[in-house]
Amino acid sequence: MPNPITPPTYPAPMTEGDLSFSKLMDVLIADLVYFGIGTYDQTSIDTLYATQGSVKTELTTNFDLLGELAEKPGKTDSKLSKLKTRNYTIPGKRTSTVELNISGLSTKQKNFLESTLFMSKDTTIVVVSKEYDRAVIFTGLRWTVDWSGEADGLFNVVISTEFSGVTSNKIYLLKDIPVGV
Repeated sequence: MPNPITPPTYPAPMTEGDLSFSKLMDVLIADLVYFGIGTYDQTSIDTLYATQGSVKTELTTNFDLLGELAEKPGKTDSKLSKLKTRNYTIPGKRTSTVELNISGLSTKQKNFLESTLFMSKDTTIVVVSKEYDRAVIFTGLRWTVDWSGEADGLFNVVISTEFSGVTSNKIYLLKDIPVGV
């Protein structure tokens, strides 16, 4: 006998409305990329990213501007390995990868990104719209750098990271950040 259909249950504070089409994130092309050393927790993000004014203050106080996203901004993948038994498929380990393409970096910026001062520390990257109303926060990750081409003396770099486990404390998407004070 089949189970009756019931509405899904979402983790608090999520609601059914959080899955609506209007909640989708806009494409982040030519938006700004900031970086800072360290890690956020949920409480810090709720406070520091509450308004566009607080976002701008946080980014100008504790972060350095890295550059702009390139035309093809990057990608994020999160895959769950599956363990198969004779009768069932059981979820295994989750592995997530993030790549960000940043254009127009100088030789000094490229060299810094290749150094251990950047690659060996837990770093938070924030991609934010120029209006400060949308942000993607990748917090407390270790990044590696690949660079390509040189146009007019400036480099295009790809910074990437890979981590295992859940993404809920590593990647945050913020949309429609209110103007505030």
